[in-house]
Amino acid sequence: MSTMVYVSWGGTGRSSSLRKAVRTAQSNESALIYLAVLDDDSFSDLDTSMLDLVADELEWVLEAQIEMAIAQAGSPAVEVRLIVRYGGVVNEVVDVAGSLDKPHILVGAPVPVAGHDSVSDLVKALERATGCVASVVEPA
Repeated sequence: MSTMVYVSWGGTGRSSSLRKAVRTAQSNESALIYLAVLDDDSFSDLDTSMLDLVADELEWVLEAQIEMAIAQAGSPAVEVRLIVRYGGVVNEVVDVAGSLDKPHILVGAPVPVAGHDSVSDLVKALERATGCVASVVEPA
């Protein structure tokens, strides 16, 4: 089974984008990894213990969001796994993508990451860095 990686960062995840990613995974008969990145630009001022607390809370909230998205998308057969990471968005996507067999990367919100002027720049950077296809999932 192929895998798709849906990535969001710094609070950019949106329920409608996640529902669309779930539907995309279902229509492609793929598993879906939801990679949530506590990015350096938004969270670098927190110490490790505070980051751990934020990650724990984020994981709880996103697990509930995943369950809702699956139910709302009518996609009970989709396997979705959550990964929460700290760091640079591109670096974390490269790390996760490198552990998989050429996943399709879905960028979950149409906002750029620091160091990228636009979402299309970010998508191109992810494609160059991972060797995988990447695309934006616009909120529905």
